[in-house]
Amino acid sequence: MYTAIEVAKYVINYSHDINHPISNLKLQKLLYYIQAASLVESGHKCFEEPIIAWEFGPVVEEAYQLYKEYGRSDIPRQNAFKKMIFDSQQMKIVIHESKDIVNPEKGIIEKVVNAYKNILNPFELVKKTHQEDPWKNTDINQEIECSVIKEFYRRNSEKLYA
Repeated sequence: MYTAIEVAKYVINYSHDINHPISNLKLQKLLYYIQAASLVESGHKCFEEPIIAWEFGPVVEEAYQLYKEYGRSDIPRQNAFKKMIFDSQQMKIVIHESKDIVNPEKGIIEKVVNAYKNILNPFELVKKTHQEDPWKNTDINQEIECSVIKEFYRRNSEKLYA
């Protein structure tokens, strides 16, 4: 499993590679559909961080906070990054390199990005998520449970890549 930031970085760079850079709003919806696709296709989460029902649809707050400085603009290509983790056993800070995304997650991520690459107005994705049960049936600022996401898109697979 990856962190949401590792997945977001891959999504941003892949979007640049296919000449369809994305804004933070679109990134949030892509992360949501990536998690849904991973749950349905592989049976497990792509990343651990929760997805929260915000006014403008599903959001992974850690990724939102990291990229909010770009506002409505496209997020530039991302470099590799390191994260610091406190090791309480050894009482020291350990620096971890970000992981490279590999298959099957890489294939799922690219499939989702490709499915939505021609949607240039991210508010179309906001509207789409607002019409689907996982967001509709979750209170604002509450976590959209992965079990709900998985069950909905398992039963409505045509909505996953459309």
